[in-house]
Amino acid sequence: MLELFTFNAALLLLGVFSLYLLSLAIYRLYLDPIAKFPGPKLAALTLWYQFYYDVLKQGKYTVEIEKMHEAYGPIVRINPYELHINDPDYYDNLYVGGSVRKTIRYGWATRMFGKTSSTLGTISHDLHRIRRGAIAPFFSKQSVQKLEPEVQLVIEKLISRFHALQGSDTSINLIDAFSALAGDVISQYTFAQPYGLMDSPDFAPWWHKAWIEISKNSHKFTQFGWLEPTLRMMPLFVVKVLSPPMVALIEMQDSLKKQVIEVKTELQAGRKNTGQRTIFHDVLTNDNIRPEEKGTEHLKNEAQLVVAAGTVTTAQTLATTSFYLIENPPILEKLQQELGTVMKTEGQRPDWQQLEQLPYLTAVIHEGLRIAYGIMHRLQRISPDEAIQFNEWTIPPMTPVSMSAKMLHDNPKIFPNPRSFSPERWLQPSPYRLENLAYCELYLALAAVFAPGGFRLELFETDISDVETPHDYVNPCHRAESKGIRVRVK
Repeated sequence: MLELFTFNAALLLLGVFSLYLLSLAIYRLYLDPIAKFPGPKLAALTLWYQFYYDVLKQGKYTVEIEKMHEAYGPIVRINPYELHINDPDYYDNLYVGGSVRKTIRYGWATRMFGKTSSTLGTISHDLHRIRRGAIAPFFSKQSVQKLEPEVQLVIEKLISRFHALQGSDTSINLIDAFSALAGDVISQYTFAQPYGLMDSPDFAPWWHKAWIEISKNSHKFTQFGWLEPTLRMMPLFVVKVLSPPMVALIEMQDSLKKQVIEVKTELQAGRKNTGQRTIFHDVLTNDNIRPEEKGTEHLKNEAQLVVAAGTVTTAQTLATTSFYLIENPPILEKLQQELGTVMKTEGQRPDWQQLEQLPYLTAVIHEGLRIAYGIMHRLQRISPDEAIQFNEWTIPPMTPVSMSAKMLHDNPKIFPNPRSFSPERWLQPSPYRLENLAYCELYLALAAVFAPGGFRLELFETDISDVETPHDYVNPCHRAESKGIRVRVK
């Protein structure tokens, strides 16, 4: 009798669950407010479709979304909840300021680096505005110009290292070298304590690797919101077995938290930072910033965002641009001719203000930013209060809508032959001005590394496959077999 009851109960549960799945499928395919939008039916049915490409196929969903657009048009439904648009003309309509339309972030997608109170992970429009306002002033052009001497010192250390290796058989991984440079700059600006990455004999390859390892967990954390807090509760030796990338995240966050505490301890002891202005010294001593934005955990999260953004994207752009300059002698020669007009005294380097007046250098940087992508992943926005219009399509309120930099940068209608490196496409008058810390580093570093009359970089066992980034782990990632963008100094 008990066995029969157990069997019937299990059968009933199976029936209820099957009915639930059937009802959910009918709703998502036919009754959901976004059911009318084109796209693969399997993607509309379940997030497991995205899981297959992002997790099992290792960051390939962006490529799959491109194929969806080829099949279904400029707007597609890419999962049960989200729409994706591939139309460059619509970019400024989706990513608008609060004065135009209130927007919020997509909570499901903010889990990519675990639970965080950082500006990146803040969903609320009003709270995001407050948190962004606390740190945004430190990345204005006026603030960055005050840091320019520090940037120059780190770049001179890089140039000195290159000179020391001139004529040797030692190869340099430019990704590691530029990651070390960017890491020392951003740590100096953040805490007034450079990490000393440039002093490492091999340019501290662990630094770049740590950030890439952290990125590799992003899709798993997004799909499974419980995963990150569960791993965090486990002993570290267990985490090392189950998820090595999680170890990198924990160790990085612990290190940043320690630095935040050190800054707080200095201030509490009355030892205010009397030298270089830094982000967290100023945040903690600014009476106009709320106490909530001065908490240790929150500042640790903001530090992770700032240091990651200040390292990975800058290094990727510098290394990629350098590859294309070395590979294309006519482009490099034209750049060096222009640099020669402001580098007439040996050893004297022009400042950022002088360099940004050079049209061809500016064009090279624009093209490097375009072809390196920066952030590869799509960025979702939600209009909570009103529907938005895309062509003939009315998008309901509270619908996540996204666009991808990769698709914009590779659009052949805007950029003919998009995967070719062609600075000339940017030589026409442009409304864009490159004015933040990363751009300061791009101008100063490229001008120093490729200055006329100095050393010459030669590619070493490196080809285009080492530059391409086939994996979208939020940050663009190179193929696993690549040994980096390697050069020798001649």
